[in-house]
Amino acid sequence: MRRLLLWGVSMLALASVVFVGAGWYYSEELLTASRPEEPPFQLSVTDVDMTQGRITIETDDPDVKDLETVGLRTEAGLILLDGVMENSPDGGIERQAALLDGEWPSPGDPAGVAVDTFAGPPDETLGLPSETVAVPGELGELPAWRVVPRRADTDDVWVVIVHGRGGAQTEGNRLLPTLDEMRLPSLSVALRNDPGAPVDPDGFGRFGEAEWEDLQAAVDHLKEVEQAERIVLVGYSQGASTTLTFLRRSPDVPMVDAAILVSPLISLDATLDLQARDRGVPGPLVPPLLVSTRLVSSIRADLPTDGAEHLDAVDDLPDVPMLVTHGDSDSTVPVGPTRRFVDRLGDQVVYEEYPGVEHVREWNADPQRFEADLREFLDEHVLRSRG
Repeated sequence: MRRLLLWGVSMLALASVVFVGAGWYYSEELLTASRPEEPPFQLSVTDVDMTQGRITIETDDPDVKDLETVGLRTEAGLILLDGVMENSPDGGIERQAALLDGEWPSPGDPAGVAVDTFAGPPDETLGLPSETVAVPGELGELPAWRVVPRRADTDDVWVVIVHGRGGAQTEGNRLLPTLDEMRLPSLSVALRNDPGAPVDPDGFGRFGEAEWEDLQAAVDHLKEVEQAERIVLVGYSQGASTTLTFLRRSPDVPMVDAAILVSPLISLDATLDLQARDRGVPGPLVPPLLVSTRLVSSIRADLPTDGAEHLDAVDDLPDVPMLVTHGDSDSTVPVGPTRRFVDRLGDQVVYEEYPGVEHVREWNADPQRFEADLREFLDEHVLRSRG
């Protein structure tokens, strides 16, 4: 009996060591700030017809095959792929193409997909008047793109765009033509740990728990420098988590006319669960692994275990109108928590779900639908009240 007891204690101790070690490993992946990177050049350009505006690519990438609109990065420049995909006689994918920046590629050149499409400063890739400004933040100056439509008749309302984990300021560029059309100025702000921005002392990202202070800095800048009186918040993925944290904590919430959340991170627990299962972690091991990961993360980075569990904090949100979009095939941030979040908020939210669409690709999959929903929402909740 004693030998059996000792064996049981030994197995329990060994399991504890294993789970603490696994928790440390996954906490490193969870906490280490993900910096935006250039898309890997894993595709190959096989034919270019500049006269007809056509390009052929050898690829099985679903972003090239299935998305209506996407960017193609090459060493020479940036190409807009638009319209319906066609299969070329040599087995490649043929797409309509337009040069956004730089030069056309040559056959044989490597290329990479840019889901943010207009992957560069707005003046270079979209032809919109923009400038880089410095926003004083808690850790230092944050670079931001200031974009003011030439036809803007007022600048009392500003749109603040916050990108997601591993994204960049370019993530919100897909919105800018519509904002320009509606004469709404915007500020796309970099966050701590972004290129050109201050680095968090420990190099950790905190899923909005700390980053909301950078959003607050952007709003403070707009109040002081631009005399902004009203704000529209836009958050992509983790940027949506940052936006929701701002809405619960900022003293400037009365300024916020509306919020737009794209593929929002509503539950960090559910997201970690999804990603663990996608990595092949056996189902019974996922719950204890996540408990260990969250505990280690809390100790290492002072990360509150409920900081990005926005379903638990719905009652603390102000009555700010929201447009929420999510693809039902999102394999990065699950759509289930978003559905429950929307149900909890009821009429406060306009919810648009995109069938068969992956993470932050709602606009790419159906730009006409996304832009129509965006116009209608902004017209009702921002422009009409502006008069």
